[in-house]
Amino acid sequence: MYVHAVAGGWIASPFWRKQLVLADARDVAKLIDSGVAEIVIDTDKGVGPLVTPRVAPPAAVDTPPATEQPAAPARRVRRRALSELDRARALVEQSRAAMMQMFADARMGHAVDTDALHPLAEAIADSVARDATALITVTRLRSKDEYTWLHSLAVGALLIGFGRHLGLPEEGLRDLGLAGLLHDIGKMAVPSAVLEKSDRLDPAELAVVRHHPEKGHRLLLAGAVPEVVRDVCLHHHERVDGRGYPYGLSGADLSLAARMAAVCDVYDAVTSVRPYKKPWLPGDALARMLSWEGHFDPELLASFIDHIGIHPPGALVRLRSNLLALVLGTNADDPTAPPVRAFFDVPTQQRLAPHDRTTDAAGDPILCGERGGYWFGADWDALRERLVDADAAAAGTPSCARAA
Repeated sequence: MYVHAVAGGWIASPFWRKQLVLADARDVAKLIDSGVAEIVIDTDKGVGPLVTPRVAPPAAVDTPPATEQPAAPARRVRRRALSELDRARALVEQSRAAMMQMFADARMGHAVDTDALHPLAEAIADSVARDATALITVTRLRSKDEYTWLHSLAVGALLIGFGRHLGLPEEGLRDLGLAGLLHDIGKMAVPSAVLEKSDRLDPAELAVVRHHPEKGHRLLLAGAVPEVVRDVCLHHHERVDGRGYPYGLSGADLSLAARMAAVCDVYDAVTSVRPYKKPWLPGDALARMLSWEGHFDPELLASFIDHIGIHPPGALVRLRSNLLALVLGTNADDPTAPPVRAFFDVPTQQRLAPHDRTTDAAGDPILCGERGGYWFGADWDALRERLVDADAAAAGTPSCARAA
């Protein structure tokens, strides 16, 4: 039979392909064991169900009345509703076969079967639409051996979520997800000894690694993929100041997708467990990324920070109470709720006595990031330095000391 669809969608299917021919008894058993209630088949592409004759029920037989007590009615077992984290875990497991096959094909120099990845890109887009953080949370639980394919999965999810945050057309988001899945495909042409080296790469090894965007681009030329996929693969290591690779293009020559991918790729890489490096805390990672002059499009990086809701130390934020505050550090337990120091009341446009506040759900949560230069002009850098001082009074004499 030709399976056209599975009840519950691709994520409920035990197969990594969205559609397939059931021609092996083991696949039938796998489908039954998965608990899928029903499938839709296409009888134009495969066989249909056999028509079996109706069998009459056996004739009733007189039996003496039972002396035993009637059996208790069967109890219905209540199953816990699947959370989005459960669905994300299932999606990651479902994607493993497709991603590993893709990397194996690339390693052998074969054309990449991108058609097999379209259902995965769709499933990622659906997951991000339901919960923008669940899939990224699950991909963080990776081992060193799983880094390459889970990194690609995470970048695909980050690109889709980022694109939706920027208001890009919905029909293009799946292509962005596919671009994330394939952005590092050229690394399969890099020797494993170099790719997984725990020490610093020497100049020759670094040169080998820096050719992976071109090698990936050549692999993708052999298949029918959207142009944005090839563009991201080739240009995700370029920098807006022209000091990236492989061609040293500057910001004006880089597409929006390539500049978005540069942010998503680096953020996921530095906050993940890698064979050669320990992960950075998300807030610390974003603070360092902000400090790398010329590396990223600054407007896009600021939008990305707002999108993921993790504001780094030194950032200016607006709280739910309509106060402006400086982020003082990071919160390992909840990166979206860092410690802050409030100092400015937006409605009255007046300074307040600087005071520390909590930003978790029970405190004063962060609404969004703000630009210090917009609010305080050239004085912002000096004001930020004073606010960082442990003695809050050193931040300057407030013009209004109203308690918030």
